[in-house]
Amino acid sequence: MNNFSIIIPIFNESECIFMLVDEIQKEFGLQKPEIVIVDDGSNDDFRKKENLLTQKKINVFYHSQNLGKSKAMETGIRKSKNDLICVMDGDGQNPPYEIKKFIDMWKKLSKKNKIFGLICGNRIHRKDTLLKKFSSLIANKLRKLLLNDDCDDTACAFKLFRRQDYLKIKYFKNMHRFLPALFKMHGGKIFNIMVNDRKRFGGKSKFNFNNRFWIGIIDLAKVWILIHKRR
Repeated sequence: MNNFSIIIPIFNESECIFMLVDEIQKEFGLQKPEIVIVDDGSNDDFRKKENLLTQKKINVFYHSQNLGKSKAMETGIRKSKNDLICVMDGDGQNPPYEIKKFIDMWKKLSKKNKIFGLICGNRIHRKDTLLKKFSSLIANKLRKLLLNDDCDDTACAFKLFRRQDYLKIKYFKNMHRFLPALFKMHGGKIFNIMVNDRKRFGGKSKFNFNNRFWIGIIDLAKVWILIHKRR
C-alpha cells in the first residue's frame, strides 16, 4: 500500500504538521507511503524544526513567499515520485485513517481498467465554525448549480487522483477549489466518499470570509466561462 504519495500543503501549521505526520506513519506501519510537505512561505518556526521530519524521510519543499494553496499542491504533486496522489490538509482535520478508504475505492474502480477520475472526500460531522459551515453550504450549492461538478463538498481537501491526470489541467490560482469541475471538463469521472472531520490540532484557521467568499465568486465565474468555452 506504499505505492502512492500524500501531498500536504501548509502555511503556518507548525503546531499541527508534526503530530499529523506521526499519525500517518503509525497508521501505515512498515508500508509507509511517500509524504511530501510543501511549506508555502510560512513565517512560523516550521523551518527550525524541519529536521524532525527529514529524519523520518519526509520530503519537504519550500516556497520563498506565499503563493497560495493551489501552487503548493502543484509543487508537491510535481515533486512526488508516485502516480497515485492523495491530498490532505496539514491542520489535522483530515484523519489519516480515512486514507485507506480512498485507496480501497480506487482499487475497486481501477480493477479492470485504468480510470481517469477523482475521488472526493465529503465531510460528515464537520468541526468548523458556524460561519465557515454556512459559507461552505452556500458556496457548494452555488457551485453545483453553475458547474454541475458531481461533488457535494469540493472544499474538503481530502482527494485522490492520478498525477498524470492532474497535470493535464492547466494551472491557475485557486484551482484546488474547482478540481471536480476541472477533472469533469477534461472527461474525468467524479466519485464521492464520506469521511470524518475533526478539530484542528492547534493554531488558527486561515479562513477569512471576506477574502475567500468574494475571490471564490470571481473564480467560480472564471471556471464557468472556461467550461462553456470548451462546449
